[in-house]
Amino acid sequence: QQQQQQQHPQQHAQYQQQAYANHQQPHNPQFFNQNVPQQGGGYQQSNFQQQQQQQQPQQPQQHDASDSKYAKQMEEKSDEEQSAANTQIKRNILINWALQPPNLNTLRPIDQLITSIHTAMPPAFGVPGHQYFSKFTPIPHSDLVVSAAMGNHPDETKLKKAVRKVRVFLHPDKLPRDLSTDQSFIARMLWDITSDSWEEFLKHKDELDWIRS
Repeated sequence: QQQQQQQHPQQHAQYQQQAYANHQQPHNPQFFNQNVPQQGGGYQQSNFQQQQQQQQPQQPQQHDASDSKYAKQMEEKSDEEQSAANTQIKRNILINWALQPPNLNTLRPIDQLITSIHTAMPPAFGVPGHQYFSKFTPIPHSDLVVSAAMGNHPDETKLKKAVRKVRVFLHPDKLPRDLSTDQSFIARMLWDITSDSWEEFLKHKDELDWIRS
């Protein structure tokens, strides 16, 4: 054999290269994709394929964790945007409807708020309208006074009835479930302002009654 190697050194070198190539064959990806034949027929997956399949279920868990992380960040951003929108809506309601000009430091009288509250309901202040708010019938100021001859001062009984109508209409339990976040915010704010203004009216009335008595 040594003599043959000496006589044919080039063929021997080619034989060694071929043997080395056959030894390196397991590193070929196609080799790992081959199935190992079983004795009873069919094929059995190689160890490499089984390891790959065991590792694959771990990848979606990593994606789920990262997706949950970024989804939470997007949700926090949405909360910040909603907070900014609520602040703008609140400012518009206070300046354009609720507060008494020019100082804008006290609420308007309850009769003025009641007779103009329909202008503050959606659609208003950039918030789209809803069918529910279109059902509200505006309250004219003439419905709050006894008669024009007795002046424009509101009658307490009629005013109380009108305030109750507004508060029932805007009560959280009466609002439809499909209102947007902005629409619900306006309804809640109008309800709170109306309630505060009514309490101020009753407080001022009690003070006047005490002075008159």
